Amino acid sequence: MHKECFDCDISQMKKICAFQQLGKEKENQLIKLAREYLKTCDMAKTNPEIMGEIWALAKDIIGTDNPYKEIKSYYNQLVLSMSDAIQNLIAQSGGWLECGLKLAIAGNLIDFAARHRFDEKMFKEMIRDISGSKLAIDHSRQMFQAVKNSRVLLYLGDNCGEIVLDKQFIKLLKEYNPKLSVYYGVRGKPIVNDVTADDAAEVRMQEAAKVLPNGDGSLGTVLHRTSPEFQKIFKKADVVICKGQGNYEGLADCGKENLFFLFMAKCDIVAEPLGVKKMSVVCMKKE
Repeated sequence: MHKECFDCDISQMKKICAFQQLGKEKENQLIKLAREYLKTCDMAKTNPEIMGEIWALAKDIIGTDNPYKEIKSYYNQLVLSMSDAIQNLIAQSGGWLECGLKLAIAGNLIDFAARHRFDEKMFKEMIRDISGSKLAIDHSRQMFQAVKNSRVLLYLGDNCGEIVLDKQFIKLLKEYNPKLSVYYGVRGKPIVNDVTADDAAEVRMQEAAKVLPNGDGSLGTVLHRTSPEFQKIFKKADVVICKGQGNYEGLADCGKENLFFLFMAKCDIVAEPLGVKKMSVVCMKKE
């Protein structure tokens, strides 16, 4: 956890108030709640865990534990409506597996917790242009080789909308290795626009993978807070693919081998140590 993360945590309270039109009084309550919590929080924890704890406290003031439910569904349906165009883009690319990977990472742009500007037009433009882009860190060959030699893959999801591109990429990985069994990890409780079992059902993820709720409501994967079932699958998986910066922050220091991170570096705190520019996309093997 970095003190620079505090601004993002407080900003999230402001965003939800504006989105829900909660008014100035509740906005002040939520900002006060976040600031009071951050004064005494355990700085050894990752920000995904901290944000999960703030969100759990804030839901009573917000009035619901899933305030983004409708807009999450909107983006799930939006990307589903683009499925034919996405499949054509992959078919026409020089490398279908690499194109599927880039599209899956591009979906990480849909993030209501990050500080970057995001809208539907930006997303469509990025999807259109992604096939010609380069990864700032590219360990994709190592990842594809690990998948080729594996029987069990755990693929950790991140955001709504993006989940549709995850599903397409998982299908491509199963074509690449027909013997592959895939679990798709989702959050155990709603938090911001992160994927849950409801999102997985909406996009019919079960057609590509077995959906695995992690039992926790952190803004990423915090292993010690996840369910025994999730930890069992995490341990036995031959390969783990982790989508999103929150999963990177939560799992960067775990001891798992054959663990790969696919995400967009949305802040300098993450981008600078990796030697990449902010908003760069990476496919990185955990050392």
